[in-house]
Amino acid sequence: MNNYTPTEIKDLQAIKQRVMDNVLQEIEHSPRKSTGSWRFIVLSGILTISSIFFIVNQVFIVDKNATKVDFTEPVFLEEQGLFYLHGVTLGDSPSRIIETLGKNYTTEYFEDGSNADLIFDYEGHLRLYFIEEELRTLILMGVNEERFDEVFTHYNGTKFTNDDTRFIYSSETSQIIKAEYTPYGLYVYLMYIDPEYEKTQEFLNQLNN
Repeated sequence: MNNYTPTEIKDLQAIKQRVMDNVLQEIEHSPRKSTGSWRFIVLSGILTISSIFFIVNQVFIVDKNATKVDFTEPVFLEEQGLFYLHGVTLGDSPSRIIETLGKNYTTEYFEDGSNADLIFDYEGHLRLYFIEEELRTLILMGVNEERFDEVFTHYNGTKFTNDDTRFIYSSETSQIIKAEYTPYGLYVYLMYIDPEYEKTQEFLNQLNN
């Protein structure tokens, strides 16, 4: 197990062991002292060891939060008509996104052609557009084509293809996933379909094909 323990943890374990050895040596080799001195030695050892355990715990927490999500491999889930990509869905708040995906993002407040008042960018692989604290559009960039092929093939609900663009649609929530090829690779969008377009004959024909 020690072969796979982070260096910081190994160092902390070594420090903890040295502290324990020093306390024991002090107890074994020190001349007879008053009860107050003994209590001081034992209390000091306990406090030192407790501090080390706290630091170890914090190192594990930081390491957990630093784990990166591979946005090129889309993780898809449908629940009651809601589409989830990497555990987030439309309507989620910024705090919910951060809780799910971590803090490895940059913030923007404006983009040409967008009505969003807040944008999260996860290292150029995922962009999230918020309006009034609600997620309205999600874009995955440079998605693994084979992985999305699997998602599209195994989805049993409403889906269709228009030229080279593929769609997965939820009539319950009007959410739609759109996957299209760009010069920069496969882009996957999660968004709400325009209510007016949803009623057009063109769209209805695509659903029935």
